[in-house]
This record gives sequence, structure tokens and C-alpha cells, in this order.
Amino acid sequence: MTLRTIRLILFITLIPEVLILGFFVYARIQSPPKAGRMIANALGIPHPAVIAHRGASYLAPEETRAAYLIARDLGADYLEGDVQRTKDGILVLLHDDTLERTSNVAEVFPGRQKDTIDRFTYAELLKLDLGSWFNSANPDRANDRFKGLKIQTVEDLLAIAEGGNHRPGVYLETKSPERYPGVEKDLVDLLTKRGWIGRDRVCADTPALIDESVIRPVRVGCGKAAVIFQSFSAESVQVLKNIAATVPRVYLVDEEMGARDGWPALVEKARSLDAGMGPVGYLSYPWHTGPAHRAGRLVHSYTINKKWQLWLMNQFGSDGVFTDRSEMALAHFDRVPPLDTKKLIAESVF
Repeated sequence: MTLRTIRLILFITLIPEVLILGFFVYARIQSPPKAGRMIANALGIPHPAVIAHRGASYLAPEETRAAYLIARDLGADYLEGDVQRTKDGILVLLHDDTLERTSNVAEVFPGRQKDTIDRFTYAELLKLDLGSWFNSANPDRANDRFKGLKIQTVEDLLAIAEGGNHRPGVYLETKSPERYPGVEKDLVDLLTKRGWIGRDRVCADTPALIDESVIRPVRVGCGKAAVIFQSFSAESVQVLKNIAATVPRVYLVDEEMGARDGWPALVEKARSLDAGMGPVGYLSYPWHTGPAHRAGRLVHSYTINKKWQLWLMNQFGSDGVFTDRSEMALAHFDRVPPLDTKKLIAESVF
């Protein structure tokens, strides 16, 4: 083999490494990893923020008491939930428009499994089991204690956030708000009545049972960003801006919106709403996060559930992540020591 051939082989071998290195240099120029920290600090939002997507929904049934208690006790910064309204006006937490995926609605109310939440009373919803489906879908994480878990209200979530050694904030989405006229005012009124917005929050009564030399206690729920609103609906975000201007807002963005509207238009829309941006991970490229930051917009990416995704989002400049796996994200960001999640679940009182 000639020297020329050897040089050619080495050159070809190095091409992928050079391209990868070049990409990450470009990414850092476009969107440095901590470029949004000043924006987050001004809002009082942790950086990077760990947002427990529907609670600790990898470990327990989503948006149930179990999932939220576990996420709180893990030390997540925010407990995230989807706000919908029952027929009799109760604000409950459920992601889907219908109950068929995450409950036994077909057994309890035959023929009504396609009905949306606004067609059920709260008393009817309390008859449903929102935990057993998780055991069937995830036998490796099944737990008999999940059977019979009930739907949670926004007030239930606030009580959970207020009730532990950690005091997380709440990150609330107006889900399908066009189905629930006035839901934004209902939500703001409830949060105001409970003291979550409208006055400075304090945590003077917080138990000091955490070894702060090992784990930093979460106090997001005591600060000025105790609540964050979010929605895919620009109209709903605008209403929230009008009636609760001091509460941070995030304009959620999916791939369809990105393809239809284009990123520059979405950044401008978020700027007009004075809102941060919540892009799906597939849109959280540095050439997107960079312009968002330069427009003064915070960026929280969803739904990030793998270690390599967490690393990439950090490299690409995301200011926080929605994740089903709070335990993994907290460890990745060196927020907690190695966790025994089985022990934590066993000790939780659902």
C-alpha cells in the first residue's frame, strides 16, 4: 500500500469526525448552551428547568396522584398538567380528549368512551380507574397500588405541590381551550384564590427534612414563577396574557405548526404574546433556539426521555425539558445523587 493510499484512507476516515466537530462548533455559535440563562433568571425560572411531564409518567400512571407525588419527591422543578373542565365546571387534569386510553370508561360507561371530558360530571369521572391501564401497558413497572387511582383536579395538584419537603411550581396547559370557553379565567381565578398568583408566595412553613448538603431543596413553588401557563393555542395564550400578565407563558409548537408557519413566524408570534417557546424536540435545533433567544424568548423542549436527547438539548441551548423521566433528567443535570426509584415509590402514600 502506497503512502498516497494511506493518506487517502486517513482523510476519508476523518471526514465524519470533522463534519461532526464542525456541526457542534456551528451549533455553539448559533445557540450557546447557556444563552437563555439570563432570560430564565429574569423570569425566576430555574435553568435548566426539569418539568415533570404529566408527573413522573414513566414510573406511574400519568397525571395521577402517584405520578405527581413521585415527581415532587424526586425534586422536579415543575409538575406539568393538562387542564380540562367537566360538565359541572370542575378543572381536572387529563391529556387526551377522551378517557378510553387511560381509564376503564368503556366498562363503567358503555358507549361513552368517545365522549370528551366536558360531557362528564366530576362525580362520574371519580368512578373511573385511571391506574390499571398503566400496569397492563408497562408490566415491568406495574404496581398493585396503581389500581383504582382517581382523576386529579387542579386543586389536588396544588395540594400535592404544597405538601412535601420540595415545593415545585406548576406548569399548566389549557388543553383544547376552544372546547372550554372561559377556561383561562376559571384557571386564573382558582390559582388566585389559592394564593398561587396575585401575591408573593412564601415557604416559611416548609419542613427542613432534606439534607441540603446532598440534595438542594426545590423552592420554585415559592417564587415569582410558581406558575407557568402553556398552550398550543395562541388565542388562549393571549387571553392568559390579558388577565394574568405577571405569570410566565409558553407558546407550544409542534412539527405541523413548524412546517405550516415556519420558525421565524412562530418566534414572532411568541414575541407578540410575550411568551416563551415550547417546541417539540424535533424542532429544538440550534438554528431555532438561537433566534428564539435573540428575540428574548425562553425555550423549553418536549418530550425528552433519553440521556442522549438530554445531552443534545443542552448542547443546542434549550433552557429546560419536559420529560416523563424526571429521575433521569435530575441525575443528568447533577441535581440529585443516584436514586432508588423503587424505594421511593414504595414509600409514597398515594
